[in-house]
Amino acid sequence: MVEVPGTDGPNLPPLLDATGAGGTQVNRMVREQIELAVREALGGMVPRLREGAKWNAMAAVLALYGGGALVTTMLLLIALVAPAWVAALIVGVLLVIAAAIVRALAKSRTHPEPSHVPAERRGVESHRPG
Repeated sequence: MVEVPGTDGPNLPPLLDATGAGGTQVNRMVREQIELAVREALGGMVPRLREGAKWNAMAAVLALYGGGALVTTMLLLIALVAPAWVAALIVGVLLVIAAAIVRALAKSRTHPEPSHVPAERRGVESHRPG
């Protein structure tokens, strides 16, 4: 039996029997309550999110095909004034540059600035008297 501080001693029944079914019953009850709360909270959102994800995926596929068509158009326009291999090279270089710019923008928006990172994480040792 476990004694609770501030009580009169072992005469009180324990809240949970650490080796018996009391702990497992409470554990199961808490799990069930959490699952019920999650189901209630997310129940109406899941179908809406699923539908939104489908439409976003369709938009992404259409944008990918549209981008391919624009790249092909740009390549064919440049090929009117230069050999086809030069046109392909120019378009390829432009796409790589655009990808690098987008990657830099994504990185700057997702990683914290060095001034916002604590000193311990930047490798600067903090002075601790002691």
